[in-house]
Amino acid sequence: MKRLIPALALLTLCAAVWLPPSSASAVPKMDVKVAVGIGSTTLVPRLPSIPLMLQDPPREVFVGGRHPGTFPNWGMQIGARVTFDNKVFFEMDAGFSRFYFDIGQQLQDIAEFQGDPIPDVLKGQRARMNQLEIPLLAGYRPYANPYFKIFVYGGWVSTFNLRGFADVNGNRKAYKFKPKDIPGYPLAIYLAGLRIGTQFDLGPLNFDVSYTIGMNSMTATDYRTNSHVFKFFLGWLF
Repeated sequence: MKRLIPALALLTLCAAVWLPPSSASAVPKMDVKVAVGIGSTTLVPRLPSIPLMLQDPPREVFVGGRHPGTFPNWGMQIGARVTFDNKVFFEMDAGFSRFYFDIGQQLQDIAEFQGDPIPDVLKGQRARMNQLEIPLLAGYRPYANPYFKIFVYGGWVSTFNLRGFADVNGNRKAYKFKPKDIPGYPLAIYLAGLRIGTQFDLGPLNFDVSYTIGMNSMTATDYRTNSHVFKFFLGWLF
């Protein structure tokens, strides 16, 4: 037994010398991120230009064409970013988002053209839609030093329209509606998006700028409504 212990010690020393050490860069690094942000949502209805006779007051208007409307949005999210070999990374987030839109004349004309006029109490009011957003991203880190890192990425974003609210006479929650309940302009429940963006890490701070284009129509209508979403997030890494 006394001879076995020195032999095992010698074997352990030899193994430590001859076996290659594990590279620290080969160990994946995970960052948990909590972020809040603001941005803009642009909706572009692709309607044919059609003359429409309205009754109150009697007039002829042209409904359709591409008339984009840009509205503010904001959101918050939590996610995890895993970096492999200090270069390639994958990220998954989940968050709450909200965008605003006006029930203006264009939306009123579209609703009347669709045969489902907007109630008078909602005309000219501000509405908002709550969303659940789940981005799945992959990218590359082209530059890093101990204090500053740059990331570029792309990926798929699944967005679910949940619940809307409209202001009526100053009451912000006077009118509640589901996405498909908007008269003449029902929103799709699910929106798939293709996202590209870049991130910057400055110590524990994370700056994230992205653009997302909708892959399916934002509205559940016979015509297509394109969507373009810009977001800027400020996050904290753990």
